[in-house]
Amino acid sequence: MSQSPFFGVGIFVPVSDLKRSTEWYTRMLGFEIRHKDEPNATVTMMNDNKIIFCLVRSYNIEQKPFPKNDYGVGQYFNFHAYDVESAYNLLRQRGADVGEIEEFDGMRGFSIQDPDGNRYGVVN
Repeated sequence: MSQSPFFGVGIFVPVSDLKRSTEWYTRMLGFEIRHKDEPNATVTMMNDNKIIFCLVRSYNIEQKPFPKNDYGVGQYFNFHAYDVESAYNLLRQRGADVGEIEEFDGMRGFSIQDPDGNRYGVVN
């Protein structure tokens, strides 16, 4: 099989307060600031540019719930952690809005929300 031409992913995240959200993503998740287009956007990265989160100052943010399903999924994206308990304890210590750790199909994980209610999962 030939090598894929794709090497990473860029995700646009709507945020109401760019400064607050930039601080949250860098402090809570350890993202590095790659570029600032203030006052409209901040580009952050993790994993050596393979995952880019572009925080975009937005208006009238409405969080759309993940559609009802039989797979137990409640958010669009997961962060993978080497140690779910350590990630959970660290995020709680930093004041993040996290759900309880749950087990499902041999995996463990929890939910986390940014200040605008953008919801992610953290799983092993």
